[in-house]
Amino acid sequence: MNRVSVSYGTDERSINVEENSSLGEAIIATGLPLEQPCAGRGSCLKCKVIAQGALSPLDEKELEGLTEAEKAADYRLACRARVMGSVTVTLAPIIVYSNKIFRACNDHKRAGVPLGLAVDLGSTTVAAFVTTLDEGRVCLGAAALNQQTAFGADVISRMAAAQAGPGSAQRLSMLALSSIVQAIDALRLSPRIKERIQKVTIVGNCAMHHLLLRYPVDTLAELPFQPYARGAVRDGHELFGDTFPSGAQVALPPLIGGFVGSDALACLAYYGFDRADGPMAAIDLGTNGEVMVTDGERVLVASTAAGPAFEGVNISCGTRAVDGAIVSVTADAQNGRFALETIADHPPVGLTGSGLLDLVCELRRNDVVDRTGRFVRDHPAFGARMSQDERGVRRLLITEKGVDLRGAEGLEDATQVPLYLTQHDVRELQKAKGAVRAATEVLMARLGLQPNDLTRMILTGSFGSQLSVEAVVGLGMIPPVDLEVVEPSANGAGFGAALFLNDEEFARGEQIAAAAEQVDLDLDADFNRRYIEAMEFPGRQPE
Repeated sequence: MNRVSVSYGTDERSINVEENSSLGEAIIATGLPLEQPCAGRGSCLKCKVIAQGALSPLDEKELEGLTEAEKAADYRLACRARVMGSVTVTLAPIIVYSNKIFRACNDHKRAGVPLGLAVDLGSTTVAAFVTTLDEGRVCLGAAALNQQTAFGADVISRMAAAQAGPGSAQRLSMLALSSIVQAIDALRLSPRIKERIQKVTIVGNCAMHHLLLRYPVDTLAELPFQPYARGAVRDGHELFGDTFPSGAQVALPPLIGGFVGSDALACLAYYGFDRADGPMAAIDLGTNGEVMVTDGERVLVASTAAGPAFEGVNISCGTRAVDGAIVSVTADAQNGRFALETIADHPPVGLTGSGLLDLVCELRRNDVVDRTGRFVRDHPAFGARMSQDERGVRRLLITEKGVDLRGAEGLEDATQVPLYLTQHDVRELQKAKGAVRAATEVLMARLGLQPNDLTRMILTGSFGSQLSVEAVVGLGMIPPVDLEVVEPSANGAGFGAALFLNDEEFARGEQIAAAAEQVDLDLDADFNRRYIEAMEFPGRQPE
């Protein structure tokens, strides 16, 4: 008997099978999900998994259906691979929710129109956009999970893994490349349309850029935290094998410095920081938070480790954007209840970052949480929802009708579980929002700006654009600006990457990168003080 160990997120299961058993059948026997629309004939290519260990050689279907990047990253077709000994398998979702909020069109389907592909290689989500090169119109967007999360949710863990040896570094690069392939697959482009892709731009933070290109990350991982190389890669097609159409020019714009990468540069270009008439700011919120501020002349940028709380990580009932994820919360103080909005209106499975902010804002508004972030005792409306977990940590019941989908084939098979917000969860949010607020204040102070000087405050990124502006301001995540100047914008980095498909705009991006001033927050005397102060919540918000 041979042991097959399968992991799906945090769920890990093992099973013993006979030699020469189908890998797909072994995975299914664990109860974990596996797509096989073609009933295991090897024609649909939907059962791709990462598998390592004693497996049969790649057969003709796998040799034909897997790209070189996927083969290098140990992808197999579960329906074709056979178990010959001990095997470990990693299952990962191909398509994830990502709010590509723009007016999609079919211009890319016009016969003969040359196309470009813009890729935003995020720490958590990889987004791909199809753009017409003649008119520069973004027509279509889709996303996939960055499978480097197998090495940790944060870039520090991934860089540490890359430093452990060349094998890990190569695997991280291939996982990034495979994630890009999956984002492109999620666009569902026909072969004829793919053939018309002539240019590709890839943007990302410094860590993602270095891990993809297999650059050394030593200088990023220790003081003074600067990139190994900042310059643009003008034609990197040969670096990526058959990932992109033959003959397509693949370019990576320059990095700015520190942990401020080409994704922030793309935002600066897209929002016109180099052409601003007056003071403005933008924050790209995610696992890492990039803050950008200009007074109309100088442009200052900084990266702050907001942490993965905004992505639902490190939150006891946190989740990424999946069916059933809570994205919005309204508190009913009269009845002590919560109205929850979930993705696809499915039963709640956990809190996304936007749901977390909404919930804590509602708790603060109703004095369930005080300014220091502590749960109050004996609240008249919500006190009955308060309890302690087995470690004595205070918690608040969100709903008794949460759903545990681990291993369930459908909602009817899922276990019903209560969902709680714990005191530790509130602290994680405070640390994340404190880092963002402090970074913004440091840059504004260096330019002599006050909150009421800003004419625009842009919140971008897949997470930032989903937030309630009232919650962001109400919890003090940003300086107290007028609500009218706050602009949620989903796709700053992606649309900026699309701009860079144009040679003149790419050159403009290089000029912006050279002129922007990167601020090292670790060396700023006021950052720690501002960070500690920013962890506290503002005074109680009016009804």
